[in-house]
Amino acid sequence: MNFTLLQLFLLRYIYHVMAADERQERCDFLQKCKCRLNPVTLLFSVDCSRLKIREIPKLPNYIEELSYNENIIQVIHDQAFSNLTNLLKLDLSSNEIYELRNLSFIGLTNLRSLNLQNNRLDDCMTMNIHVLEPLVNLISLNIKQNLFGNFQPNLTLLVSLRSIGMDFISNDTGKISESFYSMKRLRGLDLSGLTGICSVRSLNNESFKYIPQIENLSLSGCRIKHINKGTFQQLKRISVLDISNNTCLKFEVLENVTHDLQFSAIKVLKLNKIHKVFDMNTMLRTSQIKYLANTSIREIHGDSNRLQQIETGAMLFMPNTLDYVSARDNQFSYGPYFWDLLRTSVRAFNVSHLFTFHKEDEHPEQCSYDIVCKKEPVTETKIKYAMEYRDHATPLPIPHQLTSLNYSSCHLHYSVIAYSFTINILRNIDLSNNLLTSWIGPIYNVKSLKYLDLSSNFCSNVSTYFFSEDFGSLEELYLQNNILGLVLPYDYKGATLQNLHNLKTINLSQNKIQRLSKDFFKSQLKIERIDLSENTFQCIDFDIGHLKSLIYLNLKNNRITFISDSTVQQLHSIEILNKHFTIDLSQNDFLCTCETIDFVQWLGTTNVGLIGKKTYTCQLSDLTLVSLENVDELYDTLSKACMSKIPIIIALVASVSSVLVIICSGLIYRYRWKLRYAYYMIKIRSHKKMIPVGNDDDKSYMYGAFVSYANEDSTFVHKQMLTKLEKENGISLCLHKRNFLPGNDIATNITSAIHNSRRTIIIMSRNFLKSYWCMFEYNMARMESIYERNHENVLFLIFIDQISSKELPLHILELVQSQSYIEYPNDEYGDTVFWDQITQVLTS
Repeated sequence: MNFTLLQLFLLRYIYHVMAADERQERCDFLQKCKCRLNPVTLLFSVDCSRLKIREIPKLPNYIEELSYNENIIQVIHDQAFSNLTNLLKLDLSSNEIYELRNLSFIGLTNLRSLNLQNNRLDDCMTMNIHVLEPLVNLISLNIKQNLFGNFQPNLTLLVSLRSIGMDFISNDTGKISESFYSMKRLRGLDLSGLTGICSVRSLNNESFKYIPQIENLSLSGCRIKHINKGTFQQLKRISVLDISNNTCLKFEVLENVTHDLQFSAIKVLKLNKIHKVFDMNTMLRTSQIKYLANTSIREIHGDSNRLQQIETGAMLFMPNTLDYVSARDNQFSYGPYFWDLLRTSVRAFNVSHLFTFHKEDEHPEQCSYDIVCKKEPVTETKIKYAMEYRDHATPLPIPHQLTSLNYSSCHLHYSVIAYSFTINILRNIDLSNNLLTSWIGPIYNVKSLKYLDLSSNFCSNVSTYFFSEDFGSLEELYLQNNILGLVLPYDYKGATLQNLHNLKTINLSQNKIQRLSKDFFKSQLKIERIDLSENTFQCIDFDIGHLKSLIYLNLKNNRITFISDSTVQQLHSIEILNKHFTIDLSQNDFLCTCETIDFVQWLGTTNVGLIGKKTYTCQLSDLTLVSLENVDELYDTLSKACMSKIPIIIALVASVSSVLVIICSGLIYRYRWKLRYAYYMIKIRSHKKMIPVGNDDDKSYMYGAFVSYANEDSTFVHKQMLTKLEKENGISLCLHKRNFLPGNDIATNITSAIHNSRRTIIIMSRNFLKSYWCMFEYNMARMESIYERNHENVLFLIFIDQISSKELPLHILELVQSQSYIEYPNDEYGDTVFWDQITQVLTS
């Protein structure tokens, strides 16, 4: 039966899990120790760290990894691990071990890794050649931070050893002991002072002559003052060399180092921080790196070296094998070397964190030629090249093989105007954490770009043409933590992203965005992930129904109160096409009321994946905050509450409507005469059937008086009143039978006659009180007095019948009681006085 590698791995995993379960049941005796199956190595591991253990107890033989890190063990007794024949890894670091015996490690024939770091092993007696003799299969050994001084233990019997970590101390020139010469399998030597104790003044051609087979050598943090030429010349198999954190070396030593590495197997060279933080800025010269042309190096690390310039032509010596250069935390300024980059084969260039401010080292390395500088804030040397506005895009030189550019955290502070990159195959650009506050563009010649990070730049402006048509291959765009909420809501046509047809991921979180236009994502038909979290959206106005590839929409921590029916339909259409579609709506301000009950129902019934649904909360109409964990129960409760409110709402609406009708009816009834008077006055003015009122002179009126009377009383008016007033005293009277204009409606004639008469005479009788038109004339005259004559008394009442106060309507009785009136007499003498008084009133 044939098995694939995956099947074999699964079978092995299942076997180890089953075996681990059995061992776990037998792990109780270890008390506080932690037993588990290491998910990486698939080994049964026991961790007894930090338990203040003084002695190692007898342990079962099925343990494969064992840690007694940070306890207080002082002596490893004979046969302490005699039955641990299956143990592969043993950690005894950070104890107080000062004694190892010849039989301490007996039985550990299968041990691969031993860590004795940070103990009190101090001389050849405690670490003699026979102590480690039982460890015939040991591959990795760490004996750092003990008290050996410049003593190097004899490890010649460890024939399988491939990696050693130990201290390296010398008051003069450091040298690896001759005893290492027989260790033919040794490939890795960790002498770093960052994880142990390393203090060597200098290195020369004697330092490593007994380990020519070494492939990985770490000398970081060893306080080395000088490296002589020939130091590494014998290490032809060297693959990784780390001389970082030796701040007295300076770049002058590079010439010796690179000279020795010629024609070696070097692949990675680490030169981080070989220059002091507060020294003068430096230049990388051709002589220091020209020998790298004779290597196949792939990576160079030169972080934190105050590099400002590279000598013209120096980069041309870089071999074609060079893929990655890290020059983080330096002080680069623009120079001709930028154009040299075009001729290199570098694929990834990391120059992030330029101009970073550093605190002074509390324990600086003392160098014999130190240049002392005052501690002052670092002046940012900003790249000034191509920062001016020009009529055309400014060219930016990019190495033609460069695929990744990291320019994050460089304190760049300017607006991004029109630029055109030189021919390149750039795939990744990181410009995050700067101060690129305005993106104007356009940016050209980025046709291979897949990844762009412009996050954390305090940008508040991006033009609709910044992303030119050359961004057509862009798949990931990160714009979070800016202030784009000031500009994006006004992009009504989706012009900002119109050229990003292949975009799959966009992050616009933390931008203070309140809304996006309906068509903002109209061109992103291939988008898969949209992050709009931590903004200030109150609703979802933008269209997403056409985004058929969308699998994740993040709207976490906004101010959304509910999702509209139209948006729900769009989400449903996406979910039909993509069963894995998820949306994060947590930490929003949902409302659960009768108005949003459809949204609550959708939360309980939708097949869309709601991330963190159990944490959702919403506010009821009484301001109570409830959990949406049991949304179905909440919907039922809300439905019943809303249904019980419907009759109340109907009754309330009906009651309010009735009250309003009553109030309106009452107001109309109360002011009915005023409204009717206003209506007829407007009608009269529109037909210009009246003359305007001026002063109180008779010439200002068409008639001296309008006489309002019932038809039954016409004899009194036509035979007596016309004779006495009009014929004998020349007072022009307006009578409806004589002076009303034919063709006009009665009400209009009445209103016009009253308005064009100086006085209105009311012939009060029982017939008058019964007549509709008589009462109409009375009320119109009263309105004329109030609203056109400034409360002047234009009404004059003549009682021709004896009428008691009980028979008079209230509004007439009020007028009788507040103003003068006259009664028609029944004798001849009274008749003369009666007409004289009337004449006097009408002519005064």
